[in-house]
Amino acid sequence: MRTNSTDQRPIDPHGAAGEHPFSEGTVLMPWQAGPRHDSAGPVFVSVTDFLAASEEDVQEIYKTGMRLGRNWPVMHGAVGLWLWARPSESRGGSISVWETEKDMRRFVRWPVHADIMRKWRGRVGLATDSWQAARFDAQEVWARARDTIDLRPHPQAG
Repeated sequence: MRTNSTDQRPIDPHGAAGEHPFSEGTVLMPWQAGPRHDSAGPVFVSVTDFLAASEEDVQEIYKTGMRLGRNWPVMHGAVGLWLWARPSESRGGSISVWETEKDMRRFVRWPVHADIMRKWRGRVGLATDSWQAARFDAQEVWARARDTIDLRPHPQAG
């Protein structure tokens, strides 16, 4: 796990070395490579931002995310994934990189994921951002993800 502190600098397997990409208090889990981690072409990036109502929900969301992450190495079209959290704000989510938007949508419709989302509907706030990129560049992904995570307050935060 990586946190933003003055004495710790993340080194990402995709060359994203240097300063922690997000503000103080943001936890960034290590990169999880997907089966298409070597993709050199265009990619589709999705950032999710969950806002929980309680500490218990935060813990359950974290555990659920970690369980889902175990399937990541075999997820069709997955390039890679970072999980992130801002514990002091009861927020967290993912930064996922896919070969295509169709691959991401296949994951969203995956029965395991769909069941989880049905269970949490109405219990958490959800904000998302997604975009197409000409190629995967971790620094560029982090820069845009920072708009969701750091610069744009969660729309349902009160």
